[in-house]
Amino acid sequence: MPQATAPLPLTVISGYLGAGKTTLVNHLLRHAAGRRLMVLVNDFGDLPIDADLIEREDGDMLTLANGCVCCSMGGDFYNALVDVLDMPERPDHLVIEASGVARPARIANIARAEPDLALDGVVTLVDAENVAAQLADDLVADSVTDQIAAADLLLVSKADLVSPHDLAALKDRLNAINPAPPVMTCISGAVPVDAVLGGIAPSQDAKPSPPHDHEHEEAYARWSHETSAPFDSDKLQQALTAFPDTVLRVKGIVFVTGRHGPLAIHRVGRRITIADAPSSTDRTSRLVAIGHRSGFDPALLTRLVDGALATPGPQRPDSTQDKPPS
Repeated sequence: MPQATAPLPLTVISGYLGAGKTTLVNHLLRHAAGRRLMVLVNDFGDLPIDADLIEREDGDMLTLANGCVCCSMGGDFYNALVDVLDMPERPDHLVIEASGVARPARIANIARAEPDLALDGVVTLVDAENVAAQLADDLVADSVTDQIAAADLLLVSKADLVSPHDLAALKDRLNAINPAPPVMTCISGAVPVDAVLGGIAPSQDAKPSPPHDHEHEEAYARWSHETSAPFDSDKLQQALTAFPDTVLRVKGIVFVTGRHGPLAIHRVGRRITIADAPSSTDRTSRLVAIGHRSGFDPALLTRLVDGALATPGPQRPDSTQDKPPS
């Protein structure tokens, strides 16, 4: 990579599936206060839904989909970093939104080793509503624990969805896993930007990370669905409710009858939220789901979603079922 007079600050935004990483990134972009931010988004799903949800301007975002960057350090991820560092006018700050299953210590250690990058810190979001269940789940607990252990700043998201007693108990549990970083609570990603960008004191030493293998990817299955036909909003809500518990995360941009603009669909655990999405001239609806490989039935998800279409007709440019991670 080319040498530079001043290294580019890099912040890694980490957190398990549905913890609120994209919401935090949008908050940072809206309150950048003159900083020129470049966002590198890593979608674990086959379609770059997170990229569609980022409130960006032309040229301030790169996306890597269909895999976890901590397992592809020598390929697209490295090339993306080169692209940023080779820009005629570098941004003031690079923000990497890691995938929900990524191990952020591996990403952070790249910044520590690269002289053109300066690690500003690892920010890990912890889902206050769901983290207890995640840490009790043998299939995902290691990923969640790794993300907490790698943090230089812990943000407890969805703090309004749990009791003060449970929130205090959660902070104690986080302190037992990683006693070093400060812990902040937030709702809808609303935190002081200076606390996230430039306000962290990251460790100067490389943090240990699990052996480089693909086991954490291979524990998950992915499903994606695209359709040019609009959905019936009530039927779609019913379909998402009917998704089994093996589905850990659903997100998408969809169009429904009676509404011109797109909607952002999220399901984390059993909670479903629907909100306005950034406008788009592309009228294609896109959905992705991620879940435990054991018991994950992509054909069922396709049937449920197809049954929520408002009218029969051309349903999708493509639908993928349980494509193995690359």
